[in-house]
Amino acid sequence: MNNTVDLNAVKKNHYFQNFLDDIAPLIPYLENQKVTDIRTNQNGEIIVKIFGQGKVFTGQILSNVKVRGIIISAAAMLEKNIDPINGIPKLEAVIPPPYNARITGLLPPWVDYPMIWLRLPPKIIYPLENYVEKNRLTQDQYNLICKYIEARKNILVGGATGSGKTTFTNAVLKKMVEYTPNENFYVVEDVPELQLDAHDKTMLAVKPREAAEAVRTALRCDPDRIIFGEVRYGEVANELLKSWNTGHTGNITTIHADSSATMITRFEDLLREEIKGTIPNISATIHLCVHLSATPNGPIVDEVLPTSGSGGGIAFENTEHFF
Repeated sequence: MNNTVDLNAVKKNHYFQNFLDDIAPLIPYLENQKVTDIRTNQNGEIIVKIFGQGKVFTGQILSNVKVRGIIISAAAMLEKNIDPINGIPKLEAVIPPPYNARITGLLPPWVDYPMIWLRLPPKIIYPLENYVEKNRLTQDQYNLICKYIEARKNILVGGATGSGKTTFTNAVLKKMVEYTPNENFYVVEDVPELQLDAHDKTMLAVKPREAAEAVRTALRCDPDRIIFGEVRYGEVANELLKSWNTGHTGNITTIHADSSATMITRFEDLLREEIKGTIPNISATIHLCVHLSATPNGPIVDEVLPTSGSGGGIAFENTEHFF
């Protein structure tokens, strides 16, 4: 019998338990299926965002010592170095299951008081029909989006931070599965947030520097669709565009942008980080741009624009289907 004790596992478990003890006041919010964001302000008040409701000031206060303890214990658990004196007093990481939340922590001297932000992956997959029922999506927009999904067109979802891009993308993925339940979905994320109820799926959670290679690897894994969480780097944008042009149709990704038109411009800017000279015609590969905005009552789809598929990459169809 092997009685060897894995000291590293014990150590990691110890750090994880310390972290759970420190975040105990936040656990009710972490486990609330409708909470999308948790943060503290400089007074230590816990502020949350609830899908469909918006920002809520809880009135619950955490001491500066408590907030600092959460940041330090998270850094220890995740083996991240924070040096407030000689380095950068910041933590950026993803906390492990069961929460899988992105955590950002700031310490003095960047801020007067320790502060944390937690972005939670969506726990509920809202169908597109729910967006129509809640007046977050018009019936015409719904019909057009479904038309493009059924025709296996490539969709780019855009919006600002907290605009509901990931939750909406989950709704589109759900509709894709309804249309093609037996296809192989190859999903790459550097922050695991997408939810996919597909029988045949390959879900990759990679480090940012590995994202482009993970997209390249898709072509050796016989996928029907290649999905990427959020495009933030030129190398990933380039590899994703190339992979979508190799017979793998009906895909989706997200991008940070202020409008549908700037979504394509932003994608072009990312490509210019990698490509010297003429960049590819993006509108020949990305067929539909869907833009979301945050409102006090939750996210809404404010633009649905088909691209032209010809000419410059920022052209859109001259069609009545502008919503």
